[in-house]
Amino acid sequence: MIEATTTRLCEAGIEARPRLVLADAGYCSKDNLEALEKAEIDALVATGRLRRDEQVPAAPKGRIPKGLTSRERMARRLRTKKGRKDYARRKAIVEPVFGQMKVRQNAGQLRLRGLDGARGEWTLHSLCHNLRKLRNARAEVTLRAT
Repeated sequence: MIEATTTRLCEAGIEARPRLVLADAGYCSKDNLEALEKAEIDALVATGRLRRDEQVPAAPKGRIPKGLTSRERMARRLRTKKGRKDYARRKAIVEPVFGQMKVRQNAGQLRLRGLDGARGEWTLHSLCHNLRKLRNARAEVTLRAT
């Protein structure tokens, strides 16, 4: 996803890079976390539920203990004040879009089969969502002008 984002930004002529990447627990794997560290990408990835043998330090203070796995380091980082604050932004940025599309456009599940069908249907849902947002924004500007 990060490579795709970088490619799309370059194609659009945007040289700036995201300062922080937020990802849900579906992206939390040892390989992904190590790749983020190696690429020096500032990211917060939800670690999901703890396994029985895992123990994450509570509110972290002081230096990071040695010997933590990449998953434990990420969980520790998510528990800091800054980590909680940054990850909480995901609720305001990403999640409302999916909820609105699900409720207003009945996009809870895709109806077309195959990757091309799913991409086409999702693109249509996204287009409708964005057009609705633009219309509402224009209506607000018109109301303020009167």
